[in-house]
Amino acid sequence: MEKMYAACLTLAVAVSAGMPAQNVQASEELVGIQAALESQAEEAAEQNTEAQSDILIAYFTWAENAVIDETVDAVTSPSVTEPGNVGQLAGWVQEETGGDLFSIKVTDPYPADWDACLERANEERGNNARPELEENVSGLEQYETVFLGYPNWWYGVPMALLSFLEDNDLSGKDVYLFCSHGTGGLANSVEQIAEASPETVISDNIFDCYEEDASSSEDAIRSWASDLGYSRQKETESDVSTAEQRQISVQFGENTAVYILNDGSAADSLYEMLPLTVEVEDYSNNEKND
Repeated sequence: MEKMYAACLTLAVAVSAGMPAQNVQASEELVGIQAALESQAEEAAEQNTEAQSDILIAYFTWAENAVIDETVDAVTSPSVTEPGNVGQLAGWVQEETGGDLFSIKVTDPYPADWDACLERANEERGNNARPELEENVSGLEQYETVFLGYPNWWYGVPMALLSFLEDNDLSGKDVYLFCSHGTGGLANSVEQIAEASPETVISDNIFDCYEEDASSSEDAIRSWASDLGYSRQKETESDVSTAEQRQISVQFGENTAVYILNDGSAADSLYEMLPLTVEVEDYSNNEKND
């Protein structure tokens, strides 16, 4: 695109330097192309600078909410070693969708021993507690879609997840759940989430897997996110297809250059001007750009 702009700019300068009356219209058209390309370049720069994901992957995983010491056995307690079951699932969703990751973390970490962790989780559940979180999502309003991941603790969600839902308003957003669990399955987790965030649009298309299968669920959860329509690869392929339809060819002498127009009003204006033929004569080699 920079080459095309440079070529048109050189031609425009040459035409304005002196040309027959019959080429005045050609000069005006070249100036129009120059302005359109300059505006398009500015729009593209702004889009690249301001581009933000509208997808959030928020998740709670024991591995990022526990104090790990050297006595922890990574073989017998794999879900407490990072990234953990849910953290690993969340990472694959992020890679597939291109969304932003947010780890839900409590200020008071849980024990690394599973039995002790369950004991505390059960106490929090009995007290209907809301554990304090380290932070909330910044710029939550930019996200339209939220993937929310969690483990099944005591036939429901960790109470920290309810803290997150009450501290971060997901009203009106499309929410997709993914869960790692034992034999209890989803249990009451979906109902708890819906009750804590009643204005949230929760999809009934939920991904869940047994905790021992989490580490081998990459293909399954990627396919799930892709089938929902949130595959970054599909979007890229779509963008390439659209770009291929917006190619323009510039011929000068025996040379031909092909350029791709991006999306934008300036590019649309330029595209509508095509086909366009411009006759340029050599005035002291001014229009040559060696």
